[in-house]
Amino acid sequence: MFTGEEMLKIDMLKFLRSGEFAGVRSGLSCAQIASMFGPADASFKSAGAEILRYGAFEFHFFRDEIFMIFSDHFRSESLNFGGARARQIEIEPWILSGCPAPMGLAAAKGALNRERIEYRERATDEGLELNLNSGVTLAFESLSGLGEPRGYELTAFWIKF
Repeated sequence: MFTGEEMLKIDMLKFLRSGEFAGVRSGLSCAQIASMFGPADASFKSAGAEILRYGAFEFHFFRDEIFMIFSDHFRSESLNFGGARARQIEIEPWILSGCPAPMGLAAAKGALNRERIEYRERATDEGLELNLNSGVTLAFESLSGLGEPRGYELTAFWIKF
């Protein structure tokens, strides 16, 4: 329950390794997420889903049941939780500590390999995905600057329940 006292920790290494995200689990409702994290920075609807945004993180709901945690905001702002509880939610960003600076595919794979986090690589229309054994997906897009290919950069991550 949101008491305004409790310090929550979101550990991105733990999230990528195990899928664990501050106690969020399948079946939670919008109200339950709000009781855990306080009022959202923003809420909106997209493609039939209701979305609660907290800083760099979005919680996606269908029929008031969570089905995904998503982020692509770390590319334009630091990885934070925003909102009423920003100072009470500690984020250990692990490989995202340098964001919003771009993270390349090779750096991400190197970090995953060092931590022995297994993944499968899959080509997509936009680029590549690394599907981690934890259920987390890291999405990379091929970005080019001034006509030169720069390889792949991390553009989003998510976990679906």
